[in-house]
Amino acid sequence: MILLEAHALACRFGARSAVQKLDLTLSEGELVGLIGPDGAGKTTTFRMLAGLQRPSSGELKRHLGRVGISYVPQAFSLAPDLTVEENLRLQAGLYGLKGADARITMLLESVDLASFRDRLSGALSGGMKQKLSLCSALLPEPRLLLLDEPTTGVDPVSRREFWELLHGVHDQGVAILFSTPYMDEAEYAHRMLLMHEGRVLESGDLATFRRSLPGLVFRLVSPDRRQVQKALAAFGPLDLFAEGEIIRARFSDQESAPLLARLRAIPGVEQVRLAEASVEDVFLHALAGVGGEHG
Repeated sequence: MILLEAHALACRFGARSAVQKLDLTLSEGELVGLIGPDGAGKTTTFRMLAGLQRPSSGELKRHLGRVGISYVPQAFSLAPDLTVEENLRLQAGLYGLKGADARITMLLESVDLASFRDRLSGALSGGMKQKLSLCSALLPEPRLLLLDEPTTGVDPVSRREFWELLHGVHDQGVAILFSTPYMDEAEYAHRMLLMHEGRVLESGDLATFRRSLPGLVFRLVSPDRRQVQKALAAFGPLDLFAEGEIIRARFSDQESAPLLARLRAIPGVEQVRLAEASVEDVFLHALAGVGGEHG
């Protein structure tokens, strides 16, 4: 069953277009990721879908009932001077929920916050604040959960714990649309929309992206990453994604064996192997198609 439909949705602030001609359909049980860097238009998209921002043009239909959608913004939005339990009781009252004590206790126990119910919310760690925000969003038992960059600024361990919680929520039948700038998190999605400067560049699942991506992807390891990147420029047009000592390079129209030998001969390269295409590779290829800058 379709929960939400957006057709040619757009939002402008003066002369600036934050979102352009967005088409999106969300159905029951889906786990969908909106992937892109800061400024891509992700937050504006979420605000329109949640009814907090009026679209400049386009059509938006929600088939969710009175409390069928919950939205968790990127910034912590609960009262910092109320305790964990007080915040949830306040939210229950705003939703008009009667006898919410048992559900509050169940939610707090499910995210390991039951022992912190009397702690001021402003004194929680970043990961605990996100867990509390998730509890608040789940109070009215929504059918669709919107999560705007839910793990930004959260430490790696808390990020992993939070995603374990989200998988559990999804397993209970709640559809989830999340946004993230982290490409490793993007792979949790069953379906992805790659967004840049207000436009969706590509949409689909990772398997489809990998089949359609031309060329070969290699993973190189070097302590002198910048020098190796300069050497790779002589190989002709390619997409590069670099982090730490790792370089991922996608080459088109070249044979694997000779290319592998040339890459191994680059001074400073300690390891090199053929790799499976990642979301980064797909995003860089889509970005190159619209003239985006990367490196």
